[in-house]
Amino acid sequence: MDEIYIKTPIGILKIIADKQAVHEINFVKHYKDTQSKNDVLNLCANEIYRYFKGDLKAFTTPIFLKGTDFKIQVYNEIEKIPYGMTATYKQIAENIGHKNAFRAVGNANATNKIPIIIPCHRVVGVNSLGGYSGGDGITTKEFLLNIEQKYRLR
Repeated sequence: MDEIYIKTPIGILKIIADKQAVHEINFVKHYKDTQSKNDVLNLCANEIYRYFKGDLKAFTTPIFLKGTDFKIQVYNEIEKIPYGMTATYKQIAENIGHKNAFRAVGNANATNKIPIIIPCHRVVGVNSLGGYSGGDGITTKEFLLNIEQKYRLR
């Protein structure tokens, strides 16, 4: 596995990938000056930079999903939420055929290893924003939702 660190408006991200796909994107406290010859890492970093500029609304970076069958179903459904839009935990549960599993959807969402690309920030509660386990928590989620609203129609 290779890794690269990038500075973003929501903090420092550490991207971990092999030659085929990104396996993790982690929020970290300390930046490490890294360069990579790994094309997947470089594509991912470039796409994340473009995302924050509002120039990218759909990622093409290949990703490797890890988790139970249920979690992978949740992640695949979350990927379908359009840029600048949201879906509730309940809607995700219903869409994958587990109408009462909205708490389990929330738990799967909280363990997403590839935030931003799998846009877990777009999943909200029926009456609230819900939570966010990355970066500065709900502040990070609000920032991501706001940036997408800003660039949605661009």
